[in-house]
Amino acid sequence: METNFKYPILYTFRRCPYAMRARFAIRSSQIIIEVREIKLTEKPSEFLKSSPKGTVPVLITNSGEVLEESLDIINWALNKNDPDKWLAKGKLESHEITKLLDDIEDKFKPNLDKYKYPNRFSGIDQFLYRDKNLCFLEKLNSYLEKNKSLNCEHLTLLDYAIFPFVRQFRNVDQEWFEKLNFIFLNKWINQIIDSEDFSSIMKKFKKWEPNDLPIYTYFE
Repeated sequence: METNFKYPILYTFRRCPYAMRARFAIRSSQIIIEVREIKLTEKPSEFLKSSPKGTVPVLITNSGEVLEESLDIINWALNKNDPDKWLAKGKLESHEITKLLDDIEDKFKPNLDKYKYPNRFSGIDQFLYRDKNLCFLEKLNSYLEKNKSLNCEHLTLLDYAIFPFVRQFRNVDQEWFEKLNFIFLNKWINQIIDSEDFSSIMKKFKKWEPNDLPIYTYFE
């Protein structure tokens, strides 16, 4: 594994919702990292040495610690610097936040995969799995009825951790999604998509090669 690098290293893939989460948090925390954009179909050996499971995001801290989960990277960044108050106390209790994040991981994302990539699975009805996610989306829409965010008067960790998956779900068939009458949820999605935060974390970087000069950024 590499040592003696100037800034933490972030392996990322632009379209991955988990990697989006991490980039949002790094931008918010204003922590400079070395960004390494990879293709998941051409994983570099340096990446696999750091994280054999081969998924992004992966962050290697200056001390050599390897963080392989997006929420761990988010918490690492925000515990160092939280100028936008992503960790602010809101209307939801901590167990409610945990439940929402668990549901995204354990229920929403598996259903989304079967809806978005039905050819990867044998003998499934993609629309059955699409509709299984409507209950969760209804819950989000109800949370957003009185606020512009899920937990506070401003966007926080919860919003940015959930948004990439809801966006991905909507993008499968946006015309169908927008007929669902999730008025508040659509406003919330568009609020983030239209933000400088989103455009900044979605900038394209060339695929990283081992001999490249480092690219340092906090996605400003």
